[in-house]
Amino acid sequence: MSLLKKKAPVHTVYEKCLDCYKCIRMCPVKAIKVVKGQAHIMYDRCICCGRCVNNCPTNAKRYRSDVETVKLLLSGNRKVVVSLAPSFVSDLPGWTSQTIIAALKKLGFSAVSETALGADFLSAQIAHDLMEGGDKPRLMISSACPAIVAYIKLYKPDLAPSVSPHASPLLTHARFLHSHFGKDTAVVFIGPCFAKKHEADLYENDIDAALTFQELDEWLQKELITPASVSVSSDCVFQPRRSAKGALFPIESGEITAFSAYMSKAVSNAANSASTTASAGSKIDTVSMSGIRAVKKLLSDFVPAASPKGEVSSIHESLEKPLFLELLACSGGCISGPGMSDTLPRIIRNTRLLKYAGDADETLDDSTLSISPPIEADYPLSALPITVYSEQEIAEALQMVGKSNLGDRRNCGSCGYETCRDLAVALLNGWAEKSMCASYMRQLASQTANGLMKSTPSGAVIVNKDLQIIDCNEPFARIMGEETQILYADKPGLEGADLTKIAPFAQYFNSVIEPNGPDQIQCDVREGKKIFHIKVFAIEKGETAAGIVDDITAPRVRIDKTVERAREVIKKTAAVTQQIAFLLGENAAESEAILNSIIESYTVEEEEHDA
Repeated sequence: MSLLKKKAPVHTVYEKCLDCYKCIRMCPVKAIKVVKGQAHIMYDRCICCGRCVNNCPTNAKRYRSDVETVKLLLSGNRKVVVSLAPSFVSDLPGWTSQTIIAALKKLGFSAVSETALGADFLSAQIAHDLMEGGDKPRLMISSACPAIVAYIKLYKPDLAPSVSPHASPLLTHARFLHSHFGKDTAVVFIGPCFAKKHEADLYENDIDAALTFQELDEWLQKELITPASVSVSSDCVFQPRRSAKGALFPIESGEITAFSAYMSKAVSNAANSASTTASAGSKIDTVSMSGIRAVKKLLSDFVPAASPKGEVSSIHESLEKPLFLELLACSGGCISGPGMSDTLPRIIRNTRLLKYAGDADETLDDSTLSISPPIEADYPLSALPITVYSEQEIAEALQMVGKSNLGDRRNCGSCGYETCRDLAVALLNGWAEKSMCASYMRQLASQTANGLMKSTPSGAVIVNKDLQIIDCNEPFARIMGEETQILYADKPGLEGADLTKIAPFAQYFNSVIEPNGPDQIQCDVREGKKIFHIKVFAIEKGETAAGIVDDITAPRVRIDKTVERAREVIKKTAAVTQQIAFLLGENAAESEAILNSIIESYTVEEEEHDA
């Protein structure tokens, strides 16, 4: 049992989450819910593949550190043994098996054993199962990758019965370590995988904690432990022995190669005893696939087939002979796991592992196999409920984000979902927000900007870096004079017109557009008998700027400016007037009333003028 209450394997640091939706885009099962622009992981739907963590641009998605839990284990009275993934040779440059064992012992661990030993026990069992199956067609999916098993259990329930009923290599190894070192032994896995943290949580009576190679590397650095600082002794070897070809499990086809070695051994033994099962190995098909997206596509083809009579046959009936699927969530296998440091190219990691496994025995000897631990296990996850929405409900959800017809559905993916329809379903589920749709927000912003430009009594204009007008409102054309008004009537918005030929203050726009120029400029510009009050600000440096223009010589504007300045006086002097009123024993509201009377008098005068 864990010594600390554990968080979920993957979590969000919300103050760093900046509503980019990249985690949704990368999540193969969309197990993320957006609330007020922040991405929350839905743990009951998460398969812990780690793609959100490795692809978050702000480091808001993180995995749980179990280092402190392990330190507490080491400080207790229990023997603590490491189950070390064989992919360590691909991720810890400079370390050999002897030096890494010495380093782990220096941290306080009692012994180090290869997780691949469990892979060998599993390979021997799979070989037996496949050979005993004879000619009966059936599908078996590997249980080695916990992220894949979780995906099938949660999202592909039709295929769940085809998942191997055997434990994963880690769970098999953990049970072996308990039988070898004692039931009270604490087992700590160290490897490249986040999903192993989830597996450790599910089987906490067997696996006490799971660390990534990144966690181990950081821990060693803090303790100033390097390959050169450790002393290698004769007992710096894997206990109770090194694995065989189970060390190949971290790469594509590695599991198939490993159990094929045991099948070949069985065939050879059978041939020596003239057994009729000697050719069984040639009657099995195998497929290896890595990368969760590729796996999803592959599994989408495994659907029950309908006969011409409408009868549905099982997946097994459509197979000509037994088929074993080796599926890994990480592209290239565990050597590309999310807990790897990623300092080496995949080809180098692959080569190193092949060389390491090449030095191993083909199979475990029979005396070792005879002590195989209990290997049966069922990943305790059940299919997720699916809510089916009507076409009318989906159409209404799409309309919420301005997608009333097919032409509006661009499927741009900016929200993180593959299609607009997927976003609509997420909206109905309460997992998404309308603001996630870029085209909807762009349309909303455009409508808002147009509404503001049309409704404001001031002149408004937007120009590009060449000082060509992108858009303007009618008050701007009227303020600029009769000739500009005529142009505006012919072409509302004056798109493409040269601002320098229309306005005497074009240089201020040029100044704020300049990358090193001010963000905004506010000033008065005299042109003949007119005085223009302008506010110019950059929309996008180097690209666009906007300006608000008033002719303050116009009667209405003079009134507006007087009212505005009176309000500013109230705001700036309110605190002072209240203090004075307190000292004099008078009500500060009387002081405000004098200033407010200025506003009211001009407002009344303005209303009468308009009437």
